[in-house]
Amino acid sequence: MEKNRRKKDDAGVMTKTLAGVAALTFLVSFICSSYDITFSHVISTIDVILEESEYYRSTKEWMASSIDATWHEVSIPSRKAEHLQAINPEVDVAAGGKHVFTPEQLHFFDGSRDSKPCYLAILGRVYDVDGKKEYYGPGKSYHHFAGRDATRAFTTGDFTENGLVASTHGLSHDELLSIRDWVSFYDKEYPLVGVVADLYYDSDGQPTAELTDVLARVEKANEYRKAQAVEIEVFPPCNSEYNQNGGRVWCSTKSGGVERQWAGVPRKLIEQTTKKFRCACVKNFGPGVSGAKEVKTSSNRGDLDHPDLELFPDCSPTSNSCKIVS
Repeated sequence: MEKNRRKKDDAGVMTKTLAGVAALTFLVSFICSSYDITFSHVISTIDVILEESEYYRSTKEWMASSIDATWHEVSIPSRKAEHLQAINPEVDVAAGGKHVFTPEQLHFFDGSRDSKPCYLAILGRVYDVDGKKEYYGPGKSYHHFAGRDATRAFTTGDFTENGLVASTHGLSHDELLSIRDWVSFYDKEYPLVGVVADLYYDSDGQPTAELTDVLARVEKANEYRKAQAVEIEVFPPCNSEYNQNGGRVWCSTKSGGVERQWAGVPRKLIEQTTKKFRCACVKNFGPGVSGAKEVKTSSNRGDLDHPDLELFPDCSPTSNSCKIVS
């Protein structure tokens, strides 16, 4: 009985809360558009006013406890770059009944013939996916991969004839790593039955120079991902808010999703190749954490002297919040 009563009470609070949220959303939108002020400022002001209401306080506590309970059930992925096991380019076609297919031969294994199983290839490696014809068979979601090496489409999502090709030329770091993840997936889930003699393997089943080049680019992409993860820890992204007139960026001990003991100050972090920048929170006291040679550990300036950093215009060097003018 007590459990049922509590459920009814929670349902009642939820109904009232949703109605209140709808009304509050309309009110906030009206105020923001009429008086040209930010959403967060209006919300914080209304919150202070409504704190006088006992119902508001109890509802707020109930929502916070519900959100907290849900939060602890969610697994937050780590920011650390995972170690990607290198692809072994060698496939022993002489062992285990593996074969070297020509592209024309592989085409006959597209799942449309009862006499032949369904195969697909990625990076020249041929896998038997016949056990999952509900995915790869004719008319199914992934049939466009069957009977060919469509490496590029695994990461681009371009399923036109121009996109369903083996070439990886021009792919980004993230796209190359996505292909590596797909190879890992097929290695674990499906039998490797051979290679296709085309871009990545020759007629003897030996890796080509093209495959060697692709794997080197994958490794470079993995190193880039690791460097990015380290950079995020050293220079966490800023908090930000924007409206039609600009906005502001600021730092806190949790900005960018990186919890730390220091908040830091906002700076432009310049990517030297493209000259693009993002807002980064920079440690501004004690020894630096970036390891850059320009940062002296004895200066008590944190990482402020890092060469890739710039001040935001018209922002105090010591302020933890900077206005952005659009």
